[in-house]
Amino acid sequence: MIKFFRKIRQRLVKENKFSKYLLYAIGEIILVVIGILIALQINNWNERRKERAVEVNFLKNLKADLVSEIENNTQLAEYRFQKAAASAALINGDEPQSIEDVQQYTNTYERVFIWNTFVPNNNTFKELLSSGNLSFIKNNSIKNGLLELDKTYVAIALGENHMRREYETYLYDPHVENMVSLGFFDLTKPSFGFPKRLTAADIAPSLQEELIEDAKWQHHNEKFKNGLRLSFMNNGYLAGIHQNLVQYIQNLISLIDKEIAK
Repeated sequence: MIKFFRKIRQRLVKENKFSKYLLYAIGEIILVVIGILIALQINNWNERRKERAVEVNFLKNLKADLVSEIENNTQLAEYRFQKAAASAALINGDEPQSIEDVQQYTNTYERVFIWNTFVPNNNTFKELLSSGNLSFIKNNSIKNGLLELDKTYVAIALGENHMRREYETYLYDPHVENMVSLGFFDLTKPSFGFPKRLTAADIAPSLQEELIEDAKWQHHNEKFKNGLRLSFMNNGYLAGIHQNLVQYIQNLISLIDKEIAK
């Protein structure tokens, strides 16, 4: 092709047809420019196609994380609600009178005492942030939704840390200092996991009276009851956040599905 154009130029020069040569030269320049523009356009299209493929892959991974987060937050909402319910039962319940009452009382406050921390499954979002690749997500609604979700997770962690300090001050410390701890567990034999749980009938008569008196003291202790009140409020508050997040995450997944389908 280059030889063809060169021969045309040489023939026009030999024939002294300068005007035609000039027009030809301009036309050749235009063709070259057009060719460059087409090449650039193709290159840009290829780059956009590659970026879109990366974006879709990130969106799919984000969706997979968020789908698991629906179950995660659903479970945490129920877990926090049950702890609030157990706290209310202890606040409003009757004073334990028998070893059977103490067993029920113990079962209830152990539901309050058991500690679990929310661990979000947001690995893809953390990867996008740490690598500086969040810009691959072009949809601002999705990007802002992920950032808001991350802010909520930070707020949950702060709430849990605050509640942990209250648990230690008002619930754990008074209990350990003034009660027979783990009275309904068989501590004679080690096991993999929790030791065997005892029933009221398994408790020696000499220990039964001590457990009953301890439970009565704890039932009336204002510091402990204040801890239960704080547990009731804090667990209920966090349960509501997790419950609301389920709908929020479902809406975010819907946005991602629409973006992937484009």
